[in-house]
Amino acid sequence: MKIALANILLGLAFLLWTAAIWRGEARWRSAPVHVAVWLYVAASFGSVVFSQEPLYSLGELGELATLFVIPMTVSLLDRSGWERLIRLLALTLAASSVVGLWQYAHGASSLAHRLRGLTTHYMTFSGWTLVVVLLLVGDMAFARDRKRLLWTLPPALTGTTALILSYSRNAWVGLAAGLVLAAAVWKPRVILLYPVIAGVALVILPGPVVERAVSIVDLRQPANYDRLCMVTSAVEMIQDHPVFGVGLGMVERRYPLYRRDDAPRWHVPHLHNNVLQIAAERGLFGLASYLGILLTFFVSTWRMLQHRDHPAFPALAGCFLAVAGVTVAGFFEYNWGDAEVWIVTLLCLAAPFALGREAA
Repeated sequence: MKIALANILLGLAFLLWTAAIWRGEARWRSAPVHVAVWLYVAASFGSVVFSQEPLYSLGELGELATLFVIPMTVSLLDRSGWERLIRLLALTLAASSVVGLWQYAHGASSLAHRLRGLTTHYMTFSGWTLVVVLLLVGDMAFARDRKRLLWTLPPALTGTTALILSYSRNAWVGLAAGLVLAAAVWKPRVILLYPVIAGVALVILPGPVVERAVSIVDLRQPANYDRLCMVTSAVEMIQDHPVFGVGLGMVERRYPLYRRDDAPRWHVPHLHNNVLQIAAERGLFGLASYLGILLTFFVSTWRMLQHRDHPAFPALAGCFLAVAGVTVAGFFEYNWGDAEVWIVTLLCLAAPFALGREAA
């Protein structure tokens, strides 16, 4: 239901945007990231044409409509719009995290039953929360007006707490990567405090959460071993279909044919890794375009961040941290395919090209 509502609102936004361009009230603005996006779209169409089941894959093309978030953001977003957006995201994060903490206190405190906040799935909650928390970290670390902490710090703290209690290891790794990167850009000496903070956290956190954290490095843990098996299966899929992959939506359907004999599960919805999933589904052409999107974003945004007096510096830094964190998390979970997480990720990917242009 929530996904349907999001898609309806996205479709309405697209219609209003195109109408505004037609009337001259808005205009198309090009950005370097658009080239990689169009290549990703082309790879997706190629994946349908050369799919093992073209008609089935054709039904998966609808997800590409979400990519219009990028050109719409580049075309319409300005600093005042960003300010309204970041406040709305902070408010939503606070509400979702409070609900999640309430769920944790009322039984959603185990791997079998995890908190999910206002979302329909715990992985969606952790992915979305990760992105918004790191956006706020960038704002808090680099904003010139310290009064902003009054409305950024509380949701960031509640969001981080709920994220830690969500048992989502990929999001924990992404959060750690984002926080280390934030300190490296902000005050490198702060990194020296992180081991102390981690030590204190291990003492005060509930035992099951600590055990879950320790299991990250245990290759014998069933979920970890399952992911290692998926790597082997993904490589074989790519070797058999290197250019356009097995087809959109076909990884789940073809996995049993490529499954290792000792893999814990017979069926998986995806390969729990953005790189492997995209390469297996869309081939090396799709993988190259995905990496091109990320490379264009990181290089362009990093260049903007070299100017500390940039008026949109906190927003640029927040976007940089958010995309970095969700990308690292994406090595352990297919968060590129989660619609709610994807929308806010695409927003962060596009925002620097709009805000950087405005200040140029």
